[in-house]
Amino acid sequence: MDALDVLNQEHRHIQRVLEVLERSVAKGRDGEFVSASLFLRAANFFLTFVDGSHHAKEMVLFQTMVAHRLPLAPGLLAQVSGEHGTGSEHAVAMLCAAEAMLRGGETDPSRMLDAADDWLRLYRGHTGVEEAQVFPMARRLLPAGILDRMRTRFARIEASHGSLAEAAEAMERAFAPVPAGRLFPRGPVCSF
Repeated sequence: MDALDVLNQEHRHIQRVLEVLERSVAKGRDGEFVSASLFLRAANFFLTFVDGSHHAKEMVLFQTMVAHRLPLAPGLLAQVSGEHGTGSEHAVAMLCAAEAMLRGGETDPSRMLDAADDWLRLYRGHTGVEEAQVFPMARRLLPAGILDRMRTRFARIEASHGSLAEAAEAMERAFAPVPAGRLFPRGPVCSF
């Protein structure tokens, strides 16, 4: 597995969290109860693992592409790099709105749902550009040895933040939809 495989795999893990968040946004828009703690945890996931780890790895890739003078479309790296900052702003907005809901200072989830929608929309477009344009060019034009060295740098970044895959799995487990008829565990609940 090289550095580009790692980034693509991380996109799949992030997608799992996006699906959990998207289901909750849809429920909230339909007037159903949504857990502010889910939005708080999602915002923390985005800030810690997506911004802190995944985007740091992408910046290593972007810097390497520039250093090797790959023929990038004008403004492409500036666009995707700028989207990282915008994504952070949306995550902070979601975090603040979720905290307000949890403190009881706000009862209308609209601000929280809007911030989540903004993040979802941005990230989907962002990932599409990276996977359609940036990653394929890097795969074609960067030597395998460079990709291996990048993978080593990625491991150091991940060591300082923890595993994005494990964090995504924990989010997915914690906020998975409850199957119909499974509100309570099967079998005896208490033994006296």
